[in-house]
Amino acid sequence: MDNTKEMHTAGGLLPFDPIVLLQDVLKRWLVIVLAVVAVGVGAYISTDLSYKPVYKTNTTFVVTTQGSSTTVYSNLSSTSSVASLFTELLNSSIMRKSIMETMGVTWLDASVSTAVIPNTNLITMTVTSPDPRTAFLTAQTIIDRHEELTYSFIDGIVIEVLQYPAVPSGPSNSVNPVGQMKKMAVIAALLTAAGLAFLSLRRNAVRSSYEAREKLDCSYLGEIPHENKYKTLVSRIRRKKSSLLIDNPVVGFRFVETFRKLRRRVEQHMGGRKVLMVTSLLENEGKSTIAVNMALAMAQKYPRVLLIDCDLRKPACHLVLEQKKFGAGIREVLTGEANTSEAILKYGDTNLDLLLARRGDRKTSELITSQRMNRLLDWARENYDFVILDLPPMTAASDAEGMTGLADACLLVVRQNAAVTPALNKAIGALEGQRAKLLGCVLNNVYSSRFTSTGGYGYDYRYGGYRKYGSYDKYGYGKTPK
Repeated sequence: MDNTKEMHTAGGLLPFDPIVLLQDVLKRWLVIVLAVVAVGVGAYISTDLSYKPVYKTNTTFVVTTQGSSTTVYSNLSSTSSVASLFTELLNSSIMRKSIMETMGVTWLDASVSTAVIPNTNLITMTVTSPDPRTAFLTAQTIIDRHEELTYSFIDGIVIEVLQYPAVPSGPSNSVNPVGQMKKMAVIAALLTAAGLAFLSLRRNAVRSSYEAREKLDCSYLGEIPHENKYKTLVSRIRRKKSSLLIDNPVVGFRFVETFRKLRRRVEQHMGGRKVLMVTSLLENEGKSTIAVNMALAMAQKYPRVLLIDCDLRKPACHLVLEQKKFGAGIREVLTGEANTSEAILKYGDTNLDLLLARRGDRKTSELITSQRMNRLLDWARENYDFVILDLPPMTAASDAEGMTGLADACLLVVRQNAAVTPALNKAIGALEGQRAKLLGCVLNNVYSSRFTSTGGYGYDYRYGGYRKYGSYDKYGYGKTPK
């Protein structure tokens, strides 16, 4: 275990690729969209309802000292001393009462503030009100009535109007609800994505070969790298997928080499036994693709290999192999409707024979564990060098557990970041201790980059030299580098 941790630390920066985390977040894109819409609309409505416009109008007063012998210095000193007193007078109850009498109102919704312009004998007065008319009339009334107070309380000072107020043309605190909505929507998207990423990190799934070794209670046989099904932009636009088969020349070199390496490991663990069943815990973990490619890999070495699609509920091997037209299948063989020789198909110019299933059938448990299946496997052991069975997922049917009494060995397919670890270990416990030896698990559809600790071969190091041969990934054939 310590060696594994050391290899993991030395091999890369992270225990799994950040792309996996990003994919997990994007799977829940609807949650992000709902959060963006809810917060954005809420911010727009809240901003619009809580907005209260404020209108301001400014007036400038000049302060001078009475008498012909005044100096600039005395005017500046007078301005500084008069400013605070002038503000108190303007906001006094006497002035407010005078303003209300002049305007003919019983309540004055306005505030007055003053400030001295630095290094001058000028005072600016700002009247603020929710109503532009009220702001203007208040300022105008102060101009008309301020002399009554200033001359009574401030001796020797003359306060004259230098700049008269104007009616405010617009609010001074303009707000943009749309801009606020966009801002809050972006924040909501980021926070929601961060929350989903945190939940993904907390989720006890298997995201890398390192975690597979650490968390799963079985041997780890390797990982299958992610292979893009759309090889060109045109194929992506037309939604035309390429078959992920190791005999397909457009499939990546790493993908092909992984199955050859997996074949060697399976051979070592089986110890001469012939019948291997392939299953998974959940649907869509890629077990059929791995079963088909394992059969093709075995057919490259052995003269006679048989692939049997035992997933009668939802058969997929014929789809992976693009075998659209065929007659009888395994279901007909097990029910006695057809002979085995009639149902066996030859796959191209290879050493692989096929026994496929055409349509789904929910009543499969009795067929899979029947005496006819037992006799079929005995016949296959006598006539083939290797037999691979594609079983249904364990959560969809009990066929895999029933088949452990008939097969020789079992391979569990685990898709990256799919099933949770406790459920996987429970499935491993159900498969262990049976007649069919559990060889271990293979991690499928693995995203890996320079940020991660593993490459596509299931070891904690990389074949960096292969990256120079870019033609492998595109065409499946190597070119001699210059």
